[in-house]
Amino acid sequence: MTDLGLAPADLIVPAETPLGVRDHGRHPRLDEGGWSGDLLLVPGARGTADEWDAAAALLRGLGYRPVVVEPRGHGRSGAGEWTWPAVLADLETVAGALGLERPAVVGRGLGGVIAALWAAAHPECPLAVSIDGYGNPVRPEQLASLPDADRAAGIAQFSAFLAASLHDVPETLSQALRAVEGLDVLALYRGVRAPTAVLLSEESDLADLLPTELGLVWLAYLDWVGRALTAQPRIEVVRIPGSNDAYLSNPEQLAGTLAGLLPAPASADGRSAP
Repeated sequence: MTDLGLAPADLIVPAETPLGVRDHGRHPRLDEGGWSGDLLLVPGARGTADEWDAAAALLRGLGYRPVVVEPRGHGRSGAGEWTWPAVLADLETVAGALGLERPAVVGRGLGGVIAALWAAAHPECPLAVSIDGYGNPVRPEQLASLPDADRAAGIAQFSAFLAASLHDVPETLSQALRAVEGLDVLALYRGVRAPTAVLLSEESDLADLLPTELGLVWLAYLDWVGRALTAQPRIEVVRIPGSNDAYLSNPEQLAGTLAGLLPAPASADGRSAP
């Protein structure tokens, strides 16, 4: 429910690959003038629009218009071929269909990668926010905190583990996860042309779920990610207390963090909302 007791609108936006969308609407106390406050929210891999409900309701109360887009192969969206240009075109289709004006884009994990790619393709975007969107370790130098002799083997073992985990996964999701694995994370964030923030969780759920050796590989990679992204001049890195799913368990924390980063939406009299 929204702050007015109204349910968000669940839509299917027609496209070559139909797209599941949940539009939380805009608070009626706000109107046109200045930045619209339009937000595209993107779930993580295997996620659906439901996971954004609590944070989206809070953001709507702050004057934003949160619109959750389920990427192809997720939720109610169709299962089209996964390519990064196609996925960005999906977001553009939703923005056009709903009349969104210069939307900010916020995503987690897989959605965070999409947000960063949007920032590369849309310099007019007021802000892209990637929550733990950093791919997987693919090069030994990304495991600098491990002994030299363990790095190449760690990359190979991690890649093999991920490949095994893709058995019996729907094809579009499998394509998406393989595309993430092939990302060059530094090239991804060096390519942004719009203001971009990366929210990095201080704890990792995945490290606890992996076998011990691979958990150490993952933690070494996260250490490298934090240092590498902090060194990028166009990226603002924000450390978030808690695990990767903190935005699910603590939506107030996430909504407050996002409101502190995003431009304020316009108020009904044309001034920026406080």
